[in-house]
Amino acid sequence: MEFELDDQQRAWREQVRSFLAENFTPELLRLRKERGYESDNELLRDFRRKVGEKGWFGLNWPKEYGGLGLGPIYQHILVNEFEYWGAPGPDLTVTSVAPMIMRYGTEHNKEEWLPPIARGEITCAVGYSEPNAGTDLASLKTRAELDGDEWVINGQKIWNSMAHMATHEWLCVRTDPDAPRHRGISVIMVPIDTPGIEVRPIITWDDFRTNETFFTDVRVPRTNLIGEPNRGWQYITGALDLERGALTNAGDLRRAVDEVIEAARLVLPDGTRPMDQPDVRRRIAQLEADVDVAVLMGLEAASLLETGQIPTVAVTAEKIFSSELRQRIADLGTTMLGMSGVLDRGDPHAVPGGGFEKLYRSAPLLRFGGGANEVLRDVIAQRGHGMPGYGR
Repeated sequence: MEFELDDQQRAWREQVRSFLAENFTPELLRLRKERGYESDNELLRDFRRKVGEKGWFGLNWPKEYGGLGLGPIYQHILVNEFEYWGAPGPDLTVTSVAPMIMRYGTEHNKEEWLPPIARGEITCAVGYSEPNAGTDLASLKTRAELDGDEWVINGQKIWNSMAHMATHEWLCVRTDPDAPRHRGISVIMVPIDTPGIEVRPIITWDDFRTNETFFTDVRVPRTNLIGEPNRGWQYITGALDLERGALTNAGDLRRAVDEVIEAARLVLPDGTRPMDQPDVRRRIAQLEADVDVAVLMGLEAASLLETGQIPTVAVTAEKIFSSELRQRIADLGTTMLGMSGVLDRGDPHAVPGGGFEKLYRSAPLLRFGGGANEVLRDVIAQRGHGMPGYGR
């Protein structure tokens, strides 16, 4: 494995950094820190438009689908820089939904959905989990029945993050109730403004909004079906593999460790500095090494994607490692600052600005987002090492 970027890749990284330096203003960063992934105002929409105009949402797509044809390594570099800056870059619509449309979609699917996704005009909420079908997703009950040239959809999704902001649902539905559990499942693109859809908020521990979404006699065109009917399980698992890689890019981890180092140099109200404590220095050194490991894991996954593979085991291992590293960073950031480290952003005495307290509350999300880590360890055992599954 080549551990260094080549000259073209380094030039690309500098191009991305120059764009961010020019366009991602302190005001945009403040908005992202205040509202995180829920940020949706005109400044941020304008920033996303600029990214779309440059073709960067589809930079590794084939040119015939509105992309730039640059390849997964270039996308990985872009996402890494956007994450470090805290900028809204390519989301799961671009990194996991669109690749499945390219791989499995009909020509009509590709022509209808890919160009507007590349321009940033379409964003998707991922409609998988249900109240009785979370980790065991194959137990889903949401139904879609064909009525002439329309699908009629009835059911419910939960933990439906971004449904209140996205334009469409990448919706997992059962289209053949008599088929075995992992068959008879399809994926349909559903505009969220379609009559019969109700989105209700669920506010989590870290103030992040996810949603419960209800579908009552929702009608969409027959052509909104992605690929073939009853083959959706393959599309979903492929998208989840790519989602895990997208959720765990190391850019924000690098930024978080940099902020830990800055905070460790601060003089606390009792006159001490965290950096003067040997244990703090040791733990920072370990975090530095761990972030470097996460960077290499991300590059390994991107390299496998370059060969046309969906790197299930690589991205799953990366997702587990990175999400648990995020928690370790938050743990050190809060504990080394004493009582000041557990104050939230609204407290004037928070150090530094309540960032580590927020990270501490948000870190658990990525330990189960894209699949719970405990279950994903079984995925690695089964798919990576040929071990039997649970109960076999």
